[in-house]
Amino acid sequence: MKEARVGIPTTVGEITIIPLEEVGIHHDSSAGGLFIYVSKEPIGIVISSPQGKRAINIHGQQVPLEHYVQSIKGLQRVLDTL
Repeated sequence: MKEARVGIPTTVGEITIIPLEEVGIHHDSSAGGLFIYVSKEPIGIVISSPQGKRAINIHGQQVPLEHYVQSIKGLQRVLDTL
């Protein structure tokens, strides 16, 4: 199971950086026991400043903010609080 989620926002002055991450939980059980593997990988960031909000993917390319808002649960709620 993989899930994209909002990380913990960090604010410095008037700029807030919101990390976006993908968390994966994988498990397997057999007669010998249980195996669990958890991973967390960055997807991108959202930058909020007085000039506006923008999204940048892990490769450093700007992407439409709406792309992340539609695919990451809770991101719109976080953006609304800024």
